[in-house]
Amino acid sequence: MKIWMKYLLGAVLGAMVALVLPIDDPALKAILAFLFDLSIRVGRYILLPLVLFSVPVAVFELNEDGEFWKSLGRSLVLLVAGIVALTLVGIVVAAIVHPARIPLEGDTSAAVPAIGFRDLLLSVFPESPFAALSTGQFLLPVYFLAILMGLAFSHDRPATKPVLLLFDSLSRIFYQINSFFVEFLGVLVIAVTAFAVLTLRAMPRSEIFRPLLATVALEVAFVAFVVVPAFLWFLGGKKNPWRTLYGLLAPALAALVSGDVYFPFGALAKHAKESLGIRRRENMLSLPLAFIFGRAGTALVTATSFIVVLSSYSNMGVTLGNFLSILVAVPLVTLLLASSPGRGAMSALISLCALYGKGFENGYLIVAPIALPLIAAGAFLDTLWAGCAALVLARRSGHVQEKEPRFHI
Repeated sequence: MKIWMKYLLGAVLGAMVALVLPIDDPALKAILAFLFDLSIRVGRYILLPLVLFSVPVAVFELNEDGEFWKSLGRSLVLLVAGIVALTLVGIVVAAIVHPARIPLEGDTSAAVPAIGFRDLLLSVFPESPFAALSTGQFLLPVYFLAILMGLAFSHDRPATKPVLLLFDSLSRIFYQINSFFVEFLGVLVIAVTAFAVLTLRAMPRSEIFRPLLATVALEVAFVAFVVVPAFLWFLGGKKNPWRTLYGLLAPALAALVSGDVYFPFGALAKHAKESLGIRRRENMLSLPLAFIFGRAGTALVTATSFIVVLSSYSNMGVTLGNFLSILVAVPLVTLLLASSPGRGAMSALISLCALYGKGFENGYLIVAPIALPLIAAGAFLDTLWAGCAALVLARRSGHVQEKEPRFHI
């Protein structure tokens, strides 16, 4: 059975379980919340060791061929461009569709203050990268340390060769362990989906949220089935883009039901190598970077949600000044999401409202009741975009061995 079939079967079983459970049982909700948290932790379990031991080897191999800085620069440019492009799509679609305003309900003055940029940056860069390893929450410090080690392997070769061989062996070992977790993830998807569906059932059924949710759904469909295939076609060597999307179906599905971009990372790394044929040197350089600085899907959802929140507070709509400020602010906030793998669009929206100020700091509370589908939509596109960007970069650098869909895992 293909891995995406296992994940789809797990999602269907989880949804069926959640649909027959009562939504007003606190004990049941607590059990499902525990199983959800446990499943997310298990899904993330191998992420940091895999990155810590694989990225240095990838960096060393690229640096030996004189390609590291070019590959890193090309990856950053493409990922940031993706964030800006999808932010623009989110703004334009929201301005054209113009979702209905959400009425202000209750007093938001007592809301918890949003996380400031200073605190956010400090959380991304802890006192030690080993602190990030102990918590498993932050990928950026570990990724940065791994790059430094990879560059250091190129100096004093006799001294570093034993460590390089050790890292190469550990990279392969953790990849095999990750393969086991990827196969097991279908079981975890049952619990994750059950919690998500039960939470959706408990959400307010007010019609005031439907226009925003419909707009986000329209954007996700447009990006997934129009923008991304066009991107793959024109920049990916004019090859069939649907084969790539088929190869990314399993990790994208895992991201959709969990709303957490770290949860499907192992599946994405495995599919990128065994379905898309991306070599480790490009695979392990681009994929972690995409989840740190390339969350374009979250930028799309954040931009649209912020415009709806803004129009709900005032009748001025999207002016030219607002358009330009949102186009700058959303990518800036999205680039700081490395510490929010599971809160995605809501974390970005909270920071964006705090940045906007003018008594607008608690504006995110308007869309808080529908946080789950907004976060899930962003995570789905983030994962899809990460895999597609890695493939395009690998094709540009020649580090890919194309595979037919029948050989996809």
